[in-house]
Amino acid sequence: MTVLLPEPKLVTTQEGRTLPFEALELDVTAAGEMSREEMQEIAQRRMWNAPWLLAADAGRTLPVRVVPFRAEVEVENPDLFRSQGYILEVHSDHAVIEYGDRQGYVAGLTSLKNLILTQHLTGQADGYQLDCTRIVDYPSIPVRAVSPTFSWYAGYGRIGFDMQLWGYAEWEQYLQQCIDQKINQLNMVMYGYWPFEFEQYPETTFKDIPVEIWNAENDRWLKIDYSHPNIEENFLAEFIELAHKFGVSIFAYVGLNSYNGGYTIAHPEKRMTPPADSGFLNDFDSVCLSDQENIDYILASMRKIAELGFDGFSLEESEEGFWFCECPACTQRWHANAKSAGEAKHAANMWLLNQIYDTVRAVRSDLVLGIRAFRQPPLVKDPEWLEETVASIPDDIVLFWAPALYVPDSEFTKWVEAFGKHRIWGRDSESNSITSTMGRLYRVFTSNIIRYEDEPNEMSIERDIEQHIGSVEHDVHGINGFMFEWYGLFMHQFAHGNYGWGSTMPQEEFFERACALHFGPDLGARVLRVLRSILTIHESQIELYTTPFPFQANIINDGDRPQIQQAIGDHPHLLEQIRDIQEQVAAEPALQHYLPHFTKIENAHRRNRVIYDLVLSALDYEQETDPARKADLLDEVARHNERDFAIAKEMFFDLNPVSQTGVRSCMMPYHEMKRLIHNIKNPDAPDEDIIVSGIEALGWLWLQDDEARNAQV
Repeated sequence: MTVLLPEPKLVTTQEGRTLPFEALELDVTAAGEMSREEMQEIAQRRMWNAPWLLAADAGRTLPVRVVPFRAEVEVENPDLFRSQGYILEVHSDHAVIEYGDRQGYVAGLTSLKNLILTQHLTGQADGYQLDCTRIVDYPSIPVRAVSPTFSWYAGYGRIGFDMQLWGYAEWEQYLQQCIDQKINQLNMVMYGYWPFEFEQYPETTFKDIPVEIWNAENDRWLKIDYSHPNIEENFLAEFIELAHKFGVSIFAYVGLNSYNGGYTIAHPEKRMTPPADSGFLNDFDSVCLSDQENIDYILASMRKIAELGFDGFSLEESEEGFWFCECPACTQRWHANAKSAGEAKHAANMWLLNQIYDTVRAVRSDLVLGIRAFRQPPLVKDPEWLEETVASIPDDIVLFWAPALYVPDSEFTKWVEAFGKHRIWGRDSESNSITSTMGRLYRVFTSNIIRYEDEPNEMSIERDIEQHIGSVEHDVHGINGFMFEWYGLFMHQFAHGNYGWGSTMPQEEFFERACALHFGPDLGARVLRVLRSILTIHESQIELYTTPFPFQANIINDGDRPQIQQAIGDHPHLLEQIRDIQEQVAAEPALQHYLPHFTKIENAHRRNRVIYDLVLSALDYEQETDPARKADLLDEVARHNERDFAIAKEMFFDLNPVSQTGVRSCMMPYHEMKRLIHNIKNPDAPDEDIIVSGIEALGWLWLQDDEARNAQV
């Protein structure tokens, strides 16, 4: 039986199998823009995790003829079939790949490689043997994108982690893994200090930024100056060129008016003016749009990015809707005709969007401009408001966000009809990005979340899949899957690839098949059991942690004790399984790239065990009435907080608060936990310097109840 992911459109399995072989003997016929030499290079690179499959000195080989489409084939979408589709025929003594264009050639090669690797992971003793098969395949929608982080909240909520610490080699490997899932667009998130040289505004670049890193040898923090790898060794242009070789587009995902470089860090006077005595924070670090120097800076930044070679922009509008700049000029210009602060922001941002549009189009007329906007409450939009919004922006601006969660299904249909299905390139599929706010803990499936059904935040991989299926049903132009953090969270990428391609496979079947295909049937089953069995509790889920954190808001209560005790009992076995998986992937060349994933999961799960103790001690603390015992329990919470942080320090360097903006922020709740415990112990000398658990969390307070939503942090 032929098995493949993303799920192909048509598979016909015939009798017989190929003769045993160890490698492929490729014979390419060039067509269109590709030369034979380039096709050979693409093939060599595509075997990134199985280089032996094109070894020149291999013994038994399977001849593979690669030719342009030889005849018309009846399919539902001929245009997508010609531009991105392929036919793969496997016969007993040879194989044939037919293709129409670059992306089809790459997809056909990818499918053949993945079929062989599936066999490789079953431990074939005498060479590979594939079923005689004919596959006719193409995507259901043109664009299947993921949004990885090139510099996410750099300088505002962190300095760097995971992807934004990568150099060219790591980005090349990640690109290959995207192509393995037939993903054809990367939206590179550049939020915060710019990860490229910007001569006009050098103070805004990710260069020589002070940071403290943990030195375990001497048990102390070391102060260093850190620069983004792309500034240390400029590789972005080479990376974009490589992506284009495979037919993958590279977009710049930046703020419309938020976190654009380090401009507001260097020039805090340029920020918006909050309402007097309101207590609101400029949590998106937006600039005043009545200051011409600010406008000049934003447009210069967008012009610079357009010159770097990106294929398009995804411009994100901040969710902040509670207030808008109240300087005299903005009050007169934007508030005068608005009924609310949200309306004032909307009008100003649409004006700015049009300025950016004209600026970028002047650099390159073929750039795609998209926005991720209109997400603030009310979540169900008035049709007249949508109609006015459509009319306020150029008709070739596309949407990287359309509603899915917290609203009826009809709301998405409303947006598709208002903007046109060809302009919908993404939805609210943010499970991975929400996980990336969780202080390096693991959170993918609903089963990882305590009382998921009570959480106001609905993000999980299951909800992402539902959205992708709905997008394909509406025949939109694209899907966008967030990959703000990579290590440990590969299941998200498998889902984005499969369901973006057009699969409607039941989720349970998909999870099982994905793990079996990528890790082999035995190891894959164990991997899936481990990933779904991990119970992650965020440190903020205790009553004494009063600082709002909307991404995992359930407060641990007595009813949760049995589940936590069960997790404590399961922990040793799960940890043993994780470590055994680490050993197995390290020993298999085709799987070695998964080792960092399970190293991170191992670190997170060791922290889980400490966090279980922390939340149980905190629960006992809240219920205790004896003052002496209560004080002891608070000390226990503090001790577990230190244990948790010690494990994190073994692996990560970006662990301390960032405060350059005037708002202290840190993805690790450790520091805020210490502050809150200090204030309980020292009510007469409180520390009022709050440390926000992820600065973007402030824009999501609407998820929680009215009291939390109205909290002025």
